[in-house]
Amino acid sequence: MEAIRFFFLFVIVLTVSLSGCSGKAGQQREGYVIEVKANTILIAQDISLERYNELKGVSSEGLIDQGGLGLIWLTYKKSGEFEKGDHVVFWIDGGVNESYPEQASASKVELK
Repeated sequence: MEAIRFFFLFVIVLTVSLSGCSGKAGQQREGYVIEVKANTILIAQDISLERYNELKGVSSEGLIDQGGLGLIWLTYKKSGEFEKGDHVVFWIDGGVNESYPEQASASKVELK
């Protein structure tokens, strides 16, 4: 009986742990490019053009310190194709590190 309870407890803990690591992987997301570096792009997710225009004069460090935005650093080999202010759609490749800002690899990034 004790082994059965241990097994179910183990399955529950494993399920919760794995679901926490998966984030929103594979889903299509969108946002505005805040900063572009070699092989990385900082994106503010799910904001309007009006909200982006309010934020565009603030440095990326200032936005990170301010908090409250859905920021994500994407690793993407073709980051040089984008510039600050671009409205993009992107797809995550693998899991999402749910730090602030989030961190992930993008399988694809396109201008919207």
